[in-house]
Amino acid sequence: MIQHGPGTYADPSLPAESWGGRKAQQYVELTLLTYGDICINCGLPGSNSADHVIPRSKGGAVYDIDNLGPSHRRCNYSRQDKPLRPVGIPVESGLAFFKT
Repeated sequence: MIQHGPGTYADPSLPAESWGGRKAQQYVELTLLTYGDICINCGLPGSNSADHVIPRSKGGAVYDIDNLGPSHRRCNYSRQDKPLRPVGIPVESGLAFFKT
């Protein structure tokens, strides 16, 4: 089972926060310690960043462990602000075509 928080929205009455710097590094470490290193985007081990379950651009909380999950940097950047998709759905490689 892929581990991540349920997702939380930012409090609109508070000033907007940006993601970066030492605080972001600490939250990446906390996310990996809390949820492990299985990527919430591809389902493979070796995550090295934290991805926001509810994207920041959609109102997701920036520094809330419940809105973070482990992710590879490449998976995190490629997802951008799209919603999380279910992980573990088999993808056909097409190699079966060549085995006939």
